[in-house]
Amino acid sequence: MPKQPVRIVAADPDELEQHRWSVDVRKALRQRFKLQDFRPNQLKAINATLAGKDVFVLMPTGGGKSMCYQLPAVVTTGVTRGVTVVISPLISLIVDQVTGLINKGITAVTLNSTMDAENRNFSLAQLRSPEPTASLVYVTPEMISKSAQFKDVLQGLYQRKRLARFVVDEAHCVSRWGHDLRPDYKELSWCKATYPDIPLIALTATANERVKADVKEILRLGRDCITLSQSFNRSNLFYEIRKKGSQALGDLAAFIKNEHDGECGIVYCLSRRACEETADKLRKEHGIASNHYHANMEKGDRQRVQLAWLNGDVKVICATIAFGMGIDKPNVRYVVHYNLPSSLEGYYQETGRAGRDGLPSTCVLYFSYKDIRVHDRFINESNVSWEQKQSQREILNKVLQYCINTADCRRTQVLQYFGENFSAAQCKETCDNCRMNSGATPEFTDVSSEAKDVVALVRAMNPGKVTMNSVIDVYYGSKSRKVTEPGHDKLPEAGKGSKMTKTDIERLIMVLLAQNILKERDVHNKIGFSNSYLIVRITDMDSREHSANLPHILGQRTEG
Repeated sequence: MPKQPVRIVAADPDELEQHRWSVDVRKALRQRFKLQDFRPNQLKAINATLAGKDVFVLMPTGGGKSMCYQLPAVVTTGVTRGVTVVISPLISLIVDQVTGLINKGITAVTLNSTMDAENRNFSLAQLRSPEPTASLVYVTPEMISKSAQFKDVLQGLYQRKRLARFVVDEAHCVSRWGHDLRPDYKELSWCKATYPDIPLIALTATANERVKADVKEILRLGRDCITLSQSFNRSNLFYEIRKKGSQALGDLAAFIKNEHDGECGIVYCLSRRACEETADKLRKEHGIASNHYHANMEKGDRQRVQLAWLNGDVKVICATIAFGMGIDKPNVRYVVHYNLPSSLEGYYQETGRAGRDGLPSTCVLYFSYKDIRVHDRFINESNVSWEQKQSQREILNKVLQYCINTADCRRTQVLQYFGENFSAAQCKETCDNCRMNSGATPEFTDVSSEAKDVVALVRAMNPGKVTMNSVIDVYYGSKSRKVTEPGHDKLPEAGKGSKMTKTDIERLIMVLLAQNILKERDVHNKIGFSNSYLIVRITDMDSREHSANLPHILGQRTEG
């Protein structure tokens, strides 16, 4: 396959020159960061924060999020100037970022719980200086929520007019409905509550509409917040689901040897033990240069393994999901999920660590129902609210539906989850479903009648307060208490979809959403949680323009 380089776009000359800081921005891009042009939306984010505006940046993994705040941090001609405070979830990620900036000649410091007294005092002295030489300070969310000393430092910067902006990296961690909730991230509302005139940038690679709304609400990003997003599609990645049976390890080894011999890859495992066992067997039984990586290892061992992989001495890393975050290794040729991911957001983010150089790369997910039970046990044992557990189960169910759907394009499924309409024709056989079904004569099932039933059901079931799962249960004919207590089992449409699978009912609803017949509306309740409810957007379901067809490839109808 021909090389497909990462898309770089020349900046719009009008946008580049219309601000007083534009010359400084161009100079920093070329002299500090050794780049010639911006990637999509980078310049818009930079100009917005230098103008003192709040910004929400939704950018695919490898899209260049860090440039959106690192470059303005070295520009002194914006509305605010001084120190940029970057809040990041992992100390290892922070260390990598700070090291990279220092190598570019940019002064950056960090404050975290693992620092020795000498380095901590050095960072504090930098930040307490009347004219701090540090352009950026990296901290964890725990530092914001729990350190009175750091809050005093921030107050001092603010009083000296040297607090430039807050940056919340991996902002999906803020959301109670995100796939990676961090409790201390919820406390970051303190930033805008305490310093409402200081701009804030929130950045993430993985957020659907529900999570996006939740993040904005919690971080107190107002109506004037600039929201920047772009296509989630990574055209150079091939997506494939494989059933995980007793011979899965041998299949994995054959995949690595036959398709990616001598190339670097990541194998994600669900547990620390699984990481160690998988790496050990690949190494001893199949002669593949592999090693494991997880949080329970000594810091020095983690650094040694990571460096060996970055240098190419070790080709395969068997790791838990934290590995790879923020590591910009361009030539990762494959990412394997040896266990089921807990969310489509996490799955998308982790697969995005493959092919950052734009060359063809492969993403394989091994699926077994056993993993569903493991995740369900984790949810049951977690110390979170009932609402959050329900949300986690809904998120996990999306992964299950993705895995068992052998008819629809993988890209269409994932991108639709993030609110992006994507035609299967654009996939060009870069997923297993499109490749497998290529050349087959599709069988189209007219579901106009079923579509009308579903729309009528949404109207009848507590309008404005009905979730997708509730509609699926009622239409399928469930007799659970949550269906019978409100009397939804007595509605005319209840049980009409009993001959369909729940997967196909969900697919039908997704078609209705894609055609703007239905819409999901995010609502925050009194205790601060966000829920997604279905509402009807059109009134005439008899219109030919809005009749829905649900295609099935012959022999590939998905069983729910």
